[in-house]
Amino acid sequence: MSAWFELELRRGDLDEAIITRIVDAARVNVAARLQIDVSGLRGVRVVVADDANTVVDHEIRVAPRPSGGGYSIYDWFELLFTHELTHLIVRDTWGMPAALWWEGMPVHLGDDAVRSRLFGGSYHAYCGALAELGALLSLESLLRGSTYYRRRPDFRVDLQAGSFCGFLLETFGPRRLGHFIAESPRPVSEPAVAIVDPGLRRHFGNDLRGLQAAWVQFLATRVASDRALIERLSTRRFGEEPDAVAHCDHCFAHLRSIAPSTPPLCASCAAMTSLLR
Repeated sequence: MSAWFELELRRGDLDEAIITRIVDAARVNVAARLQIDVSGLRGVRVVVADDANTVVDHEIRVAPRPSGGGYSIYDWFELLFTHELTHLIVRDTWGMPAALWWEGMPVHLGDDAVRSRLFGGSYHAYCGALAELGALLSLESLLRGSTYYRRRPDFRVDLQAGSFCGFLLETFGPRRLGHFIAESPRPVSEPAVAIVDPGLRRHFGNDLRGLQAAWVQFLATRVASDRALIERLSTRRFGEEPDAVAHCDHCFAHLRSIAPSTPPLCASCAAMTSLLR
C-alpha cells in the first residue's frame, strides 16, 4: 500500500492485497488522466465497509456491491473507489465546480472506465445513440446541485455528464479544464448558465450551448454508431422528470426540506450566505 493511503478493511469477503493494488492503480490512473502531481496531497484514509460510498475531507468510504451481472466485487470496488478518489483529487487541486463537472469527472474516470472495460460500450456510445434518438437532456439542466441530483434517477444524467467531461478532456486537455474548474463558481440561482458561461468562453472559447453542440458533433463524427444500442434505447420511455432527494446548491449535501422562497441550501451554507450579505 502506498504511504498515500491508510486502509481499513472491514469486509471479510475481500482480499487486502487485491484491494491495495486497485487503490494504488486508481491513484496513478486518475493523476495521469488529469495531469496532476498528487505527491503533495495529504494522505487518505480508505474505509471498506457496508455503509456508504462517500468522500468527506480525506476519508473515502466504499461499500462494494456483490458480484453479479457481469461485475465482480472487485470491479464494483474499483468503480466506486475511483469515483470517490476523483472527487477528492479534483476538490483538493482545483476546487468544487458546478454539479455537471463535479459528478461528470468521477463518472467519466470511474464508472465509464470500468463499465467500458467490462462491457465494451462507452458512455460516448450511449450518448451518441441518445443523440440519434433526439433524447439528450439539455446540459443546462444539470448545472445546479438541486437539479442534477433530483434528476439523477434518470440514467441519462450521469451518462451525459460523464461523456461531456470526457469530451472536454479529450478535446481541450486537463490543464484548461482544471483552470476552468478553479475559476468557475457553483451556480446557486437561475439562470445557472449565466454563471458558468463567462468561464467557459474564457477557457474553451464557447458557451455551454455551443459546447453541447460541439460535443454532439463529436459523438456523431468520432464515435461509431451502435445500431443495436439505438434499437435497445428506442424502447425506453423518456420525458418523465424524476424527483429524487434534494441537495444543497452550494455544498451538494442532502437536504430534508427546502424553504420554497430561497435557493436550495443546507443550514450551514444558508447561515454562511447570511453572514456574507
